[in-house]
Amino acid sequence: MVKRIAIVAGLVAARVAHADAPVPPEADWPPDTAPPPVVADDPAEPSKLQQELIDRLDKQDAEIAALRSKTRSLEDQLNKYTPLSFLNAYIDVGYFSVAGNGSGIRSDIGHAHFPYYRGKVAGEWVFMGDPLATAINSLGEPADGSLSREDPNDQLRSGGKPTAIVNSVGLAIGRSFDNGIALKSLVELLPRPQHDVLDIELAEVEYRPTDEHDLLISAGKIDSVLGIEYRAQDAPNRIGVTPSLLCRYTCGRTVGVSARLNQGPLGISVALTDGDSFQDNIEQDPALNSTARPFVSGHVQYILPVGRHGLELGVSGAYGRQDAQTSPKAHQWHAGFDARLRDFHGFDITAEYIEGRQHGLTSSTEPCDEAACLSYKAAYVMVFRRMESWLVPYARVDWRSAEHVSGGDFAYESHVGRATLGVHFEMTHRIQAKVEYTFVRELGDTPEFPDDVFTTSVVVSTQ
Repeated sequence: MVKRIAIVAGLVAARVAHADAPVPPEADWPPDTAPPPVVADDPAEPSKLQQELIDRLDKQDAEIAALRSKTRSLEDQLNKYTPLSFLNAYIDVGYFSVAGNGSGIRSDIGHAHFPYYRGKVAGEWVFMGDPLATAINSLGEPADGSLSREDPNDQLRSGGKPTAIVNSVGLAIGRSFDNGIALKSLVELLPRPQHDVLDIELAEVEYRPTDEHDLLISAGKIDSVLGIEYRAQDAPNRIGVTPSLLCRYTCGRTVGVSARLNQGPLGISVALTDGDSFQDNIEQDPALNSTARPFVSGHVQYILPVGRHGLELGVSGAYGRQDAQTSPKAHQWHAGFDARLRDFHGFDITAEYIEGRQHGLTSSTEPCDEAACLSYKAAYVMVFRRMESWLVPYARVDWRSAEHVSGGDFAYESHVGRATLGVHFEMTHRIQAKVEYTFVRELGDTPEFPDDVFTTSVVVSTQ
């Protein structure tokens, strides 16, 4: 009973308290205006914005198409009044000094070192060393050819005297046309003491049949497809001054047709030519080669994901008849491996190895008298590092071992190793200077003789 009385008293007290609470003014409660109604989003608004965006993009596409059309029109007009798409002229001048008499060969008088040629080839014409070991420029010309019968184009004949020289005056021209067609050529003038030489190094027509694949077809006097050194053999493109000892077998340009396909990391190159890829300065007759069948050469390359630009690994090979030979017995073959690692912790490393053989033809009297016999092996490793944008030191080690016999006319026993140190200066993007010193050492049974090389090159180009 007492509990019920307490509950009733509590309820009465709460009622009295509520009655005593102040009442808000009439103007504030309830408010005269109701809160604004909640309006739902317009379901048509997103589609409207989307349509505006589409219209804006269509307008931009139309403007871009108009600009492209105008650009093509301007390019057509420019090509009409400008005969060349590119023109680059350059001059390569240098200074060199070679130990001894400037030559990389000596005669084996009396057959003291290679007695097995006695009775076959006169000792005066049995040569030891390498006729191109004392190269002084990007063309691979030796400072002096001495009595060489392997190099018929000896022009310098310095006799071991320090000499300043204009190595070459080059003119590279080209033009692109519609339908993926382009023309390219390189002509070099070589001022020489005996007589000036005008050399058409490159003259080719290029064709890209499709935009879907990176396929390039070339015809004319074309680049080699063997190895990788040929890609930068001209003076404005070469890091150093001189080529390696194996470039003589892979850097030659000859008449023919080639196809190059790059598909992702894979690259394939094939060429059909009228002769091998030997350079002209070691050919007995650099005229047109009358072979019954084309010379076949090829290169396959794959890039592995190593470093910033990948590790390029390649294999190359060639087969055909010897130059100016029609007999199927006078055939030759060539094989090689190459690797290049670019910008690996700042270093560029290139390496190549090759070997090959010309089987020649022998009559019943003298060996290799109808067609010369040649067997060769060569290799090099080159490393350079761009220390600054203008400074690139480099080093190269190369080697060649070869035997070259032409009946009783001459015989070569070339077993040579070289070590080259140099510095490349990019003075401006049009002027580069190079300084290098090459230590030449005769190997095997060949006696040592002085033939180290100091040479320089300054190349000034218009591009």
